Amino acid sequence: MMLRIAITDDHMLFRKSLKLLINSFENMEVVVGASNGKELLEKLETLSVDILLLDLQMPEMDGFETCRRVNELYPEIKILVLTLLDDAETIREVIKLGVQGYFTKNTDPSELKNAILKLNDDGFYFEKSLTSIIQHILDDPSPELKNQHSLIFSEREMQIVSLTLKEYSGTEIAVKLNISPKTVEKHKRNLMGKTGAKNFIGVITYALLHNLLSVDELKDEKYTKKIREFPH
Repeated sequence: MMLRIAITDDHMLFRKSLKLLINSFENMEVVVGASNGKELLEKLETLSVDILLLDLQMPEMDGFETCRRVNELYPEIKILVLTLLDDAETIREVIKLGVQGYFTKNTDPSELKNAILKLNDDGFYFEKSLTSIIQHILDDPSPELKNQHSLIFSEREMQIVSLTLKEYSGTEIAVKLNISPKTVEKHKRNLMGKTGAKNFIGVITYALLHNLLSVDELKDEKYTKKIREFPH
């Protein structure tokens, strides 16, 4: 199945270069290019998209407002924030928005394909170089995170949260735990409901904040080989 990608970024040269890169990936095609959120929403009225690559700093309608509108109007679209911003406050706000991934423009372009595939398979992508920022957020959480009560996760729920943190996709988790992908999705929905999170990044943030997981797991590179061992 061909993945339909939208790119929203106000820099035309970057947008066109990114389109060429993504179109070179197998089974991926950029079907929408937009310079801001307003233009994107106009195009989404007539075009169908699976994954949205979204810049945060744009004129007319920035990435934050665009994310809110897309989640409201097209909740089936999965959003990968693609930005130069890597400060704690920006990441803190993005976690609240309901995106599935965070990718900085300084990352190796070859990693972009992996990020898109993770999102498409109900996974999670958060750039490993940002783990120090995540630690800062955990050390100084926002008021709504501070006020959350500690919940008890079942052993199966913890397995799914931990494997997602290590960037296993939904299919890979199903194989690893010998359960169906639909069961993985059900557990993820239940975890989002239990924690009040808008997305699975919120669930993982909750688990990290309450010391159910360690930030060290997010930056552990040894899992890359394990992931590649799974059949696709």
